[in-house]
Amino acid sequence: MDLDFVRIEIEITVEIPAPLAPALSTVLRNFEAEFKSACCDTPQQVCTTCSRRDQCPRGTLFRQQLSSDPEIVRRHQKPPLPFSLYVDGAADSALICSAGLVVIGTAVHSVGYFYTALLNMVNSVLTSLSPPNSFNIRCYSLDYHGVRHEISQGASLPDGVILLSGQHIIQNSVHANSVRVSLKSPLRLLTNGTIAYQFDFAQFFRSQLRRCSSLFAYYGTGELNLDYVRLSELAQNVTVIDDEIHYIQPAWSKNQNRAGLLGTAVCTGLVEPMSALLLLASYFNGGKGASFGSGFHGIEVLY
Repeated sequence: MDLDFVRIEIEITVEIPAPLAPALSTVLRNFEAEFKSACCDTPQQVCTTCSRRDQCPRGTLFRQQLSSDPEIVRRHQKPPLPFSLYVDGAADSALICSAGLVVIGTAVHSVGYFYTALLNMVNSVLTSLSPPNSFNIRCYSLDYHGVRHEISQGASLPDGVILLSGQHIIQNSVHANSVRVSLKSPLRLLTNGTIAYQFDFAQFFRSQLRRCSSLFAYYGTGELNLDYVRLSELAQNVTVIDDEIHYIQPAWSKNQNRAGLLGTAVCTGLVEPMSALLLLASYFNGGKGASFGSGFHGIEVLY
């Protein structure tokens, strides 16, 4: 059982400080349209009636079709989308910002379309900046250590894309009793159908565990062999200290559905393999809207 994925990042540098991160964050929800433009051979056709719908990457990857295995449907219900977008940069004006994309599992076969869609979306934002600004972009594939390896901007299927393994991360991560969670974009978690206004480790961990499990089941080669009940129960014993996480409405949006938890906190008392699972899950964002940039975060292990 495994789950392959690739992580692509576009670094943007401008000559005059500009609100790059807010501008990019506002358009992430348009990614499906950009993906369709990148892969569609019949743009004049409506997707729902197109005769090529079942062969089209957009149709197969965005449809979120239920599994034919009733056990998978029982445990996971509707599958998540097989990608996660993120924006990493200053909330206000800056000279440098990054837009990233993680393509997950079987969707890796269409990584060229994902890459083209992200590149087109970034270029569209940059050319619409007001006042106009000169810019430079460089594209990278990231390895396990976050080291960037440059790839070509023009390739439909870029050479040098690094394939990562979920099992490799889990098996090669040294267990840590404590981790620092850094929420970089609003994390939206639901508690009994309502949004969470405070950070709760158990709720966060269970959400990430469900996300990883569902991604493995739908887009990997088998489900994670874990004692979910035991881990969920033990998550309640983890203590949160140095809690600087608050519910915030981002300045770049007045939409209440974009608000969420932001900030950092240290979580201590983790049992194996919690820290490894959190490291893996950090590639996939978290909470509602994870595929479109919400819940982007980092995990720092504290030995």
